[in-house]
Amino acid sequence: MKSMKQTKKIYKPGAIAAILTLLFLGFSLTSFRASEKAADDMWKMLGISRQAGSEKIKNSFMNGYLDHYGIRNLKNIALNDRAAIAKDLLTYTKEYVSSETFRKEYDKMRSQAKPEEPQLKPLRTIEQIQKEEIEKTEKSIRETEKNMKENPDFAKTLQPLLDMLKQSLKEYQNPKHQFWTAIAQGEKYDQENQVKSYRERMKQWEEFYPSNVNDFVAERLKTMLEDTKDIDYNAQLVEKYGKKRFANPKYEGKGTEWKQGFRAGKEVTEMARGFVKKWLEELVN
Repeated sequence: MKSMKQTKKIYKPGAIAAILTLLFLGFSLTSFRASEKAADDMWKMLGISRQAGSEKIKNSFMNGYLDHYGIRNLKNIALNDRAAIAKDLLTYTKEYVSSETFRKEYDKMRSQAKPEEPQLKPLRTIEQIQKEEIEKTEKSIRETEKNMKENPDFAKTLQPLLDMLKQSLKEYQNPKHQFWTAIAQGEKYDQENQVKSYRERMKQWEEFYPSNVNDFVAERLKTMLEDTKDIDYNAQLVEKYGKKRFANPKYEGKGTEWKQGFRAGKEVTEMARGFVKKWLEELVN
């Protein structure tokens, strides 16, 4: 839909702060507002500007991918600071997503994603189809005869084509030729399919991009809670092919968000889930 900055997906414990910008999928509608200095200090700790951070939150929330490119200081954040940083990120993201700026960006994205209504032409009658096909065939005959006259060396090669066109013209002059019915039915079928496809795409669009931005936010939050439920924080990891993998094959089959929540750790993930549950209650009540 749009060109995007380079992005990467993280599956490491050291990337907790960036994981939260997507894993916990944006957060709005709270009375708490961090001070300007506190917000600036948070972004400085992450190694990016407030403007860049807001852009990453918007990208992560709207497009459903983790935009952490350019965040330099993730590995330098002490373990005992990560929960606090995570909470600050959630609070800032919540504030940003509830802003008029985000609502305008959402409305713009929603408008751009709206399916285009098919431009349907009036269906042709059998008489119109016959007339137009006869005219096209007569034109082809004239052009072929002209080419044969201007290029005698190719006349013999073009003769079979000319004979075929003349035979077709003779058949087309029969108003009961089954060809006309087939064309008319085909055009009608094609138009019906266009209308059906448009209605289906509109239904999907309305479901995925509700007119109220808060409904969009609520669905993102529900998805986050569903995707990060029942995490086994005591799951064992084993080294395989140079990477850490779950010893339990069932866990290897889990989705990305579940695995990110595991790697973020119980303290951070459960804090974020509680934050999201409270926010969701505010949105739906």
